[in-house]
Amino acid sequence: MTITNNSETSPDSWTLTDRCRLLANALVNPQNRGSQDRLCIMLQNELEYLEATLSQPIPEHRKNLGIPMDDGLFDYADLEPDELCDQCMALNFTLMTLHDRKIKEIITYILWERFEMLRCSLYASGEVIA
Repeated sequence: MTITNNSETSPDSWTLTDRCRLLANALVNPQNRGSQDRLCIMLQNELEYLEATLSQPIPEHRKNLGIPMDDGLFDYADLEPDELCDQCMALNFTLMTLHDRKIKEIITYILWERFEMLRCSLYASGEVIA
């Protein structure tokens, strides 16, 4: 059985993004610890496909959609300073162990954003106490 990819059967960037969100959610689910390596491989495949579809024109049925409703898949609560510090430590460890220059550059920007979130979180928690 062969699958042909054309504009009618190929998933677009929106569909692929939803698939990636589901895989990422499964990655952080404690019941899936034994499956993380396989899930990471699946996520990598979806991300490579997503990267290719992002360069394609926006399909007509995806234009003017507006902001999607919250589906409850992720928790958008603000992170506590200790959680952000843990993330910064993990990202810094990743930077020390990686060798791929492009990935290191991307991780560096994410680390920078996390430090800014940590800074804002510290200021916000100071205002509540005061």
